Amino acid sequence: MTGVSITEHAFGTPGAERLVVLLAPSAATTIDPRAAVTASRDVHVLSIAVPRAELADPGAFGGETPAALTAEALVTRIREAVGQRTCGLVASRVDVDVAVRIAAALGGTVDRLALLAVSLPELPLERDELADVLAEVQAKTLIMNATREPDAGNAAATWFRDRLPDVRVEMVPGPGAVTLPVVWDRVLSHVAPGTKLRAEGEAE
Repeated sequence: MTGVSITEHAFGTPGAERLVVLLAPSAATTIDPRAAVTASRDVHVLSIAVPRAELADPGAFGGETPAALTAEALVTRIREAVGQRTCGLVASRVDVDVAVRIAAALGGTVDRLALLAVSLPELPLERDELADVLAEVQAKTLIMNATREPDAGNAAATWFRDRLPDVRVEMVPGPGAVTLPVVWDRVLSHVAPGTKLRAEGEAE
């Protein structure tokens, strides 16, 4: 992890076979988005926060972008955590760029990917670069955007959908932005399928 400072927090079921990696917006948000929802599944979540400064610093001329450098460092950490298993990966907003680079680099190791509040890169060259990365993502991907959020609405979701090999788009109704606590149950159902725990007395 040389050159990239991260904060980690683990929650869910220790030792669970299914691992989900959550890229959190800040160290303060590495906590469980909704503990009751997480507890309803046999899943271990590794929440990783990368300081905003790591992504805001401009890339060196002719060199890699901060997102690319950060993704390279996180790939090493995730490989250590996953071992021989596969995992799910979750990210929102500015972390989406990093997440798709991680998924592309890890190939089949990341078999499920959930992207929330995706927005388009501002510059055409950035869009071209991101499009190339998206084409390499093997994971079954879920995109969740808000129906009435200008920057992370239907147009952005459609752009991503048209460039990902295996993707489903779900638009969340309402005027507000998509937030992880609100959609956490749906996200876990995608990135950790088959992990729902039965309530006591519930039939198989």
